[in-house]
Amino acid sequence: MENEAWIETMDLSAPHDPRSRVAPTLDLARSPGASARTPAPTLWRSTGQWAVAAAVAALLMTLTFWLHGWIPVLSAFDLVVHETGHVVTVWAPPLLCSLAGSIAQVALPLVLVGYFWWRRDHFAAIVLLAWAAESLNNVSVYLADAQAMELPLIGDDGSGAGHDWHNILGQLGWLEQTDQLAGAVRTASVVLFVAALGLALLAYARAQRI
Repeated sequence: MENEAWIETMDLSAPHDPRSRVAPTLDLARSPGASARTPAPTLWRSTGQWAVAAAVAALLMTLTFWLHGWIPVLSAFDLVVHETGHVVTVWAPPLLCSLAGSIAQVALPLVLVGYFWWRRDHFAAIVLLAWAAESLNNVSVYLADAQAMELPLIGDDGSGAGHDWHNILGQLGWLEQTDQLAGAVRTASVVLFVAALGLALLAYARAQRI
């Protein structure tokens, strides 16, 4: 009888073989000194980074339109990316090769925006979006020169034979629409700048409410 009572009070769900017991798991998030602990908030992580992002977007926008599309160092880098676009498409038809330069200098920052947004590094994404806006405006200045061909170009002999947008619009029969097309690209640049500045200010406002 005693054995039967003892059996009835046993926890049948518990393992009887000591070797079959599963070691308890550790909650690293609650363990003192664990590396998984959420970092303590700092001024940079709360509002500082968004204030800097907004300042960078506003500064780039001001310099872009004040200096008529050419910002020292940054625009020079845009030019390197532009020429790289031509080099990697040298095998392609002339129209595509001419387009590749302007496409490359805008596509590179936009691809990086997507990558850092996916990584949830929104600070980097906003700054890169402002760069994309600057580069797009740079393209609009080049496009606007398609008829006058007054901009100094690398390797140009003065004939304008190497002017990308003169060749592109000439082949498409759109030279008469140069001003309208350049205005549309410039407007797109403004939209990207406003988006970058707006995202930074929105993130700043949210951080202040936390």
